[in-house]
Amino acid sequence: MGRGRTRLIRFALVLGLVGVLAGVVVATAAALRFTDAACPEAGGGGVRVCPSGIVGGSYSFTLSGDGGCGPALPYQYRVINGALPPGLSLSSGGTISGTATQSGTYSFWIELSDENPPSASWCLVQEAEREFSLTVAPGLSISNQAVKPGTIGVAYSETLSAMLVTALNPPTGIGATGLTWSIASGTLPAGLALATDGTLAGTPTAEGSYQFVVRAQGNGTSDTETLTLVVRTAVAVAAPLTPKSEVGVLFTTKLTASGGTSTFVWAATGLPAGLALGTDGTLTGTPTVAGTYRFTATATDTEARVGTYEGVLTVASRLAIKTLRLKPGRVGRLYKQKVSTFGGVLPAKWKVKGRLPRGIRFASALGLFTGTPQKAGTYRVTVEVTDALKVKSVKTFTIVVLP
Repeated sequence: MGRGRTRLIRFALVLGLVGVLAGVVVATAAALRFTDAACPEAGGGGVRVCPSGIVGGSYSFTLSGDGGCGPALPYQYRVINGALPPGLSLSSGGTISGTATQSGTYSFWIELSDENPPSASWCLVQEAEREFSLTVAPGLSISNQAVKPGTIGVAYSETLSAMLVTALNPPTGIGATGLTWSIASGTLPAGLALATDGTLAGTPTAEGSYQFVVRAQGNGTSDTETLTLVVRTAVAVAAPLTPKSEVGVLFTTKLTASGGTSTFVWAATGLPAGLALGTDGTLTGTPTVAGTYRFTATATDTEARVGTYEGVLTVASRLAIKTLRLKPGRVGRLYKQKVSTFGGVLPAKWKVKGRLPRGIRFASALGLFTGTPQKAGTYRVTVEVTDALKVKSVKTFTIVVLP
């Protein structure tokens, strides 16, 4: 009985001592407060102004406190009124971080406390509240994510631009003016230069793929963008010696292109009726109307370079023997008769079938009957002419030799 009572008395004394010690700790704890170094007051108005951010930029800032049970125990932070800028959040440890998605000035109240788990029951909970302001400025964003390719020896000009982004969701902004542009790193193609107003211009002199980083500065912010500019040789179109053509005869010739990206889209204007330019540069078809045609063929590569060929194509009329009849001859007198043709493509080759009058021969290179007939009579002969395109014309004549 005596021992139990003694234990109770000792336990009561221990509790009392703990209470006294706790009272000493609590009594000596300083008042909890936000430190001025975190976000200073603006003009003494009581609102603490946090470092500003920009739309689309990474933001991170940590608040700090003093007094209470810290730093032995970590402080706790939470927003109790208002709202942080969209895209930012406050951790329990006091870090405001994220990517701001909307410009503007935002006011909010934050509570600082040293409230901790039950294991820290010796700490008398304190709280402090302050109003904060955080401004998110429009972010600068270079609009050009690519630039057009260049061609050796051809004047080049590309204007770079940027916008002030006021919101990300959805993307919203206004055109930025008064910017200063420069090359942050990398190399421009030889012959090109970037002006401070964002004009990339000149005449490239060397083929290649050039990567460089441009920087735009102004309106209190800046942005960079990595660009690649490809320079190639000009597209050139060539054709073989223009082959001859004739109405009704299949015509084929191939145009070729070089330079550029080596992949081309072909087009042509002014071609004779019946002809067309294929996707591989082959000009083919059967012309239907004779004449001389001036045509233009173009080859456009995948980067919009254009090579041009201007040609002249003559379409001959269909070969035909024009001579209607042969004049009569007389025995003992010199005889000459040329068979004439219309149309066709020279040179032409002649031949004759049938029995000629004695003394007359046929000059196949000229299409000419010549000689001195020796015997009167009527003779039937067939003349055949073949032109350079192997078109034939055949006609039967009668030669009358008078006594």
